[in-house]
Amino acid sequence: MKKEEIRKEFFKLKIKGHTNNQCRKILLAQFGYQICKRTLQRWNKKLNTNEWDLKDESTRPKNIHLKIDLVLENNILDLRNKTGFGENKLKDYFEVSHTSINKI
Repeated sequence: MKKEEIRKEFFKLKIKGHTNNQCRKILLAQFGYQICKRTLQRWNKKLNTNEWDLKDESTRPKNIHLKIDLVLENNILDLRNKTGFGENKLKDYFEVSHTSINKI
C-alpha cells in the first residue's frame, strides 16, 4: 500500500476521534505499517499549515551540475586515440583535472 493511502487512512481515523497512539496501533494491525507517533504529529502539522496532497516531495536536486559533458568527453577520447597521451599530458589540452580525464 502506498504512503498516501496510509496517510489518508490515518486522517480518517483522526476524524473519527482516535488518538495518535490508537491510530498507530490500528495502522499496524490493518496494514502492517509500523510508524512512530512523532511522524503522525508531523503529518498533522503539515496538513494543518498548508495544502498537502499527502504525497512525498521529490528528493531530486533542482540543478544537476556536470563538469564533463558528452562533447568534452568525446574530444578527450579522440585526442587520446590519436596521440596515445596519458591523463597528465591530456590535462594540458583541456581544462579538467587529470583524475577527471582518468575517469573518462
